[in-house]
Formats: sequence, C-alpha cells, structure tokens
Amino acid sequence: MTNEILFYSVILAIINFPFVMAVDWYVHNKPVNVVYKMEESAEQRKREIKNSFVTTPVHAILFAGFIVSGLLRIGQESIALIFGTFVLTFLWTEIWHYFSHIDMHHKSLHFIHREHHLSMLTAPWTSVSFSFLEKFIFSFGILGVLALISQTHELSAFGIFAYYVMYFFTNTLGHANFEFRKAGYYDSPMGKVFNSPTYHALHHSRYIKNYGLLTPWLDKLLGTEWKDVSLVQRAAAEGRPLSNLKEVKL
Repeated sequence: MTNEILFYSVILAIINFPFVMAVDWYVHNKPVNVVYKMEESAEQRKREIKNSFVTTPVHAILFAGFIVSGLLRIGQESIALIFGTFVLTFLWTEIWHYFSHIDMHHKSLHFIHREHHLSMLTAPWTSVSFSFLEKFIFSFGILGVLALISQTHELSAFGIFAYYVMYFFTNTLGHANFEFRKAGYYDSPMGKVFNSPTYHALHHSRYIKNYGLLTPWLDKLLGTEWKDVSLVQRAAAEGRPLSNLKEVKL
C-alpha cells in the first residue's frame, strides 16, 4: 500500500505541469474563441510559473501524509468504493472551495488569496499560481474532512487520486481564457450543472462573485453569480470576446 500511495503522490506532484503546458501551447498556437481579447504580460507569466513550483506539490505531500500516517483510512479497493469516494470528494470540494473562497475575499483573510488574484486576466499558468498557504488550506480542508469520514467508513486512495487528476485538468481549462463550449451552453442541461471557462474568467476580471469551482450550484443558490455569464459565454463562443476587463454584457 505504501508504494502505491507514493506512486500516486509522485504523479500528483508533477501531472499539473504537462496539463498546463499542453493547454498553454494550444491557446497560443491554435485558433480559439477567447473570453477576453487580451494576452497575459510577460511579468504575469513569469510570476505564475515561479509560483507553480512552490504550490503544485502541496496536494501530493498532504495526500501522502494523511494516508501513510493513518489519519485517512483506506479500504480494499473496489469499483463501488472508488466511485463513491470520487463522488464524495467532488461534492465536498465544491462546498469547501466555495465557502473558503468567499472567506479569503474578506479583507482580514485576503492576504492568503492575494497572489492568485494578481492575475486579473486568466491564463493556463494562472491555474497553478497561488500562495503556499492558500494551497495548503484548500487541500488540508479536503483531506481533513475525508479523514474524519474514513474513521467510520474507509475510503479509496485511487478515488481521491482520480479526483485530484480530474481537478488539475479542469482547473487548467477553467483558467485558460478560451471558451470551448458551444454558444448557449448555459441554457443546456450540462450548463446548469458544470461551469465553462467563461465563469472563472469573470471572477478574476471583476474580483467578486462566481466563487464556484467546477459547478455554479452554490453561486446560484446564494446569489453570488454574475448575471451576464450566459451572455458573455455566448459572445465568446461566437468569436465576439470582451475587449477589456471591466466590460459587462447587458
């Protein structure tokens, strides 16, 4: 089991980089429908790449630490346990991210989140540019609650690992400043359940609202969603990007 966990951890420590580099290459070499017709500055790119080497391994270290220490109890792997653990991790992370994200926008805690928001225009490398403390809090909150649950029902290491891999990839796309969904996505059944890159691009450019990670559920429920998100998504998908960070679609 220990060798297996260490293998998963090594993958988690490095897999973000090929994801980011692949998406970064794609958006700079292929015709894409951008959300904002702007390019990140050389200074922003340099800062984000530097941050990535500090924060990217945090998830892997905590993942291995919780499991190897026995704080997060792992059961016998099965399809049912893997799937159940994946869904549990997904749902809890959506809740944890939303509320911790809002808290980090409060003045007293913004120092934790400030580094990420230095990038008002999202780009692939923005997805891995955080302060060490922010990434630690985010991942500790995920794994800490899973560890508590595992005391009464053992969980799947692979299910947690699979969630993290999915999160790394979708988070990269979510920061890429290009809209790969079709126009009108937010009017579709899928658009009611999952965000598109436009969603988080608006959060960065406007600083508030659209706090959700992969889903808009809590933003819709608690009134923290930008009302023009569907209009901006349609415009981007149709090749009519926003021209400046303060532009609003009415």
